[in-house]
Order: sequence, then structure tokens, then C-alpha cells
Amino acid sequence: MFKLIKYELRGNFLTILGICITVTIANILLFTRKSAWGLDLTSNLSVFLSIAAITIIFVSSLNLMSKYLHTDAGYLLFTLPQSGSKIILSKLLTALIQITLVIIVTVLGICLTSITALDFKFLSYIKFSGVVYALVLYIWGNIYFLTFIYFCMVMGKVALRNKRLGKIGSFILFIVLALGLAWLESKLSGIFPQTINISYSSFFNNVSWQNSHISFIPINISKAVFDIFTFVALFKATAYMLDNKLDL
Repeated sequence: MFKLIKYELRGNFLTILGICITVTIANILLFTRKSAWGLDLTSNLSVFLSIAAITIIFVSSLNLMSKYLHTDAGYLLFTLPQSGSKIILSKLLTALIQITLVIIVTVLGICLTSITALDFKFLSYIKFSGVVYALVLYIWGNIYFLTFIYFCMVMGKVALRNKRLGKIGSFILFIVLALGLAWLESKLSGIFPQTINISYSSFFNNVSWQNSHISFIPINISKAVFDIFTFVALFKATAYMLDNKLDL
């Protein structure tokens, strides 16, 4: 599996490097124009640039699966002695790594164009538990969403073997399934409204939340359990189709 990740990262190296270099150079140029254009304009342009870069790398992450489903490259991958679970996991980890690299570069660029003076005092307000919580949410959000999309891609390929129809079917399935899951989540949240309230103080030190009437982060228990169950089901179903139903 790790060889698959290494192979994919090597294949996408130029894409990742090109995005990072472009974002870095653009932000340096924006930094040099900060005094002339103003802080608001340069920071906003940097944010727009970051959104574009993250969108491009995310589309590239989707292509990690699509190119094997709809091109001759699939004959090489799916004839390897690797289970469907290892293949889908390698795609998810590869996507997470390259998305994270681009996000790190874009965040540094935004800091370069938005911060007037270098000051690390804000680090004293952040707790380690807050960093861990944010990291878990970031990883979970990316892995869950990518698994959801990969499932739709593979299902479209299995159900509609034509390349064009398969992609259209995957998109329709994505919309229908997303709406269906959102509806089920809302119903579950209404039937089981119990939540776990995580206080802001668990993540920050000595921070006064002025003009805020909410001092905690509510997490609906039923929704969290449902999301975990859905993720496992989508992952297992995708792996099963890769192993038994995929016809290249």
C-alpha cells in the first residue's frame, strides 16, 4: 500500500510542486505590493489564490481514482496483488497528503500578505488539545468526503460501464445520496437531540469571548455515530466493488 502512495505522489509531484511554486511566487509579489495596494486588497487576493489552489489540488485528488476507472491505467492497478481496501486507503492517504501540503503553503502565503508584524503571542492562547481536535476534524472531514465521492465514482462505473454515462451517473448519485444522507441526519438529530458540549476553554487559554452567547461547541451524538457508520459502509462497499464488481 505504501508503494502505491509513493507511486501516486511521484506521479503528481509536478502538479503539487507547480501549485506550491505558483502560490509562493504570487504571494511574494502581493507582499511587495502591500504598501501600495493596502492590506485588505493583498490579503483578499491571497485568499482567492488559496481557494483556487486548493480547488485544483482537490480536483487532482479526485483524478487519483477517476483515471484508473476510465482509462487503460486501471488494467495495471487493479491487476496488482492488492485488495480493494488497500487501494482505496492508498488513494485517500495520497489525496490527504497532497491537499495538506498545498494548504500549508497557502496558509503561509495568507499570513505573509495579511500580517503586518510577525508576532507569535497568539500561540500562547492555543492549547494542545485544541490543535489535536482541529487536526482530527480536518483529517476526518477530508477522508469522509473523499470516500463519499470515490464511492459514487466506482458505483457509476459499475452500474453504467460507458465512460461518459458513468461520470454523469456518478454525479447524479452524488447529489441524490448527499441529499438523502442530509435528510436522514436531520431526522436523526430531531429524534435524538442529545449533544456533547465541548467548551472553548478546552482549546484556548485566557481568551475572553466578547459579544458571544455561545461558550461551547455542540456535537450531536446521533449524527456523529451515523457519520461513522456511513463512512464504514461507503468504504467497505467501495472496496467490495473494486474487488468483485469492477469490469475494465
